[in-house]
Amino acid sequence: MANEEARVRTFQTDQQPRRVEDTFFMRFPYLRILELSDSLVQSIPDYIGKLIYPRLLDLDGTCVSCLPESISSLINLQILNLQRCQDLHSLPLAITRLSNLRRLGLAGTPINQVPEGVGRLKHLNDLGGFPVGGVSDDAKTQNGWKLEELEHLSHLRRLDLIKLERAALHTTGSVLADKRYPTWLGTTHLSSLKHLKLVDCKTCVYLPPIGQLANLRYLKIDGTTKVTKIGPEFVGCRGARANPRSMVSVAFPKLEVLVIRDLPNWEDWSFIEDAAGAAATEGGGDIYAEMRKGEALSPRLHLLPRLKKMELGGCPKLRALPRQPGRHATSLKELHLRGASCLKVVEDLQFLSEKLLIVGCEGLERVSNLPQVRELRLHDSPNLRRVEGLGSLQQLWLTKNMRDIPVLWMLGLQEQHRELHGEDVDVCTWCKG
Repeated sequence: MANEEARVRTFQTDQQPRRVEDTFFMRFPYLRILELSDSLVQSIPDYIGKLIYPRLLDLDGTCVSCLPESISSLINLQILNLQRCQDLHSLPLAITRLSNLRRLGLAGTPINQVPEGVGRLKHLNDLGGFPVGGVSDDAKTQNGWKLEELEHLSHLRRLDLIKLERAALHTTGSVLADKRYPTWLGTTHLSSLKHLKLVDCKTCVYLPPIGQLANLRYLKIDGTTKVTKIGPEFVGCRGARANPRSMVSVAFPKLEVLVIRDLPNWEDWSFIEDAAGAAATEGGGDIYAEMRKGEALSPRLHLLPRLKKMELGGCPKLRALPRQPGRHATSLKELHLRGASCLKVVEDLQFLSEKLLIVGCEGLERVSNLPQVRELRLHDSPNLRRVEGLGSLQQLWLTKNMRDIPVLWMLGLQEQHRELHGEDVDVCTWCKG
């Protein structure tokens, strides 16, 4: 039995909460894949440093409260998953010596003390739950990592940031009242980044200029509660501002999914501000006034050319959607709107081709000029008075509370559809789960 165990290369739990004794690590010296997720392992012994072969160590959802410095000997380790480890509050210095690490998962783990030097992990391409910070009385550990350390991780493809509101206090060594981000955050330093989440940035009042991340496919912004306006600073097209007659600039060139949730104070949204708006802010103390003015003068900016899906939820003060996606987002298939109670109009989305979902938009009055959309779903939007210009609509889904409301626009919608297609639109009952 001992010889058979010694030859084991892969060990995986069966998702049952089993206990793992310290001697376990001595029994399998040649392990390459060690998957202990959701087990009752509480500690990792120093002996793990004797296992020089592991490529994957998965401790997701375990009771581990600390990691030994001896893990620095796992020179071949490529994946270290520490997600959902509720008792783990610090990381050892050894983490920064895992030179072959490709993925470090920390999402859902309350890490508050980390060693300086995550930027030395040059091969990292997936970094989840990155705790932003960078201040501590201890020279060896710090209260979160500085955003500047990301500058050296040129292979990053997926990045989830938490506690981002602390970044602005530490990026230049002094307190910045306007909460700005490092200038490199939206530039070539993160050129490989494909997946980015900005979560619970409670004190940030602006979004970072990430429109020029060349390979970004997925972007989620969640819980940025102090943002009141999203403007041209989000696009970050410095080249277009400097020379409006230069070659066409593209913002978010490969972004496919944009999710914005829980921005309770967000009111205004525009990717490019008009000249009048830019002039009005000039000299008014707004740190982005010059940027907006430059964008207003640059007509050669294309936005979101590959965007397929956009979701907005929990944005009760948002008054209008930006005009630009209707003109530039030629790949847009789905738009989901939830809890945008001040939104009055959804219109002029020329390229939206599959689904429009509207939930809890009490102030919505008009949906118009969506010539390609094929499916419309409506719930809790009692003030909708006009629905028109949906010539390709095939299915209309209404929840019971919408079907009980006299919808006069239904007559016009059906009439247009009969003229174009010789038949009525299918009207279905949507049992919203």
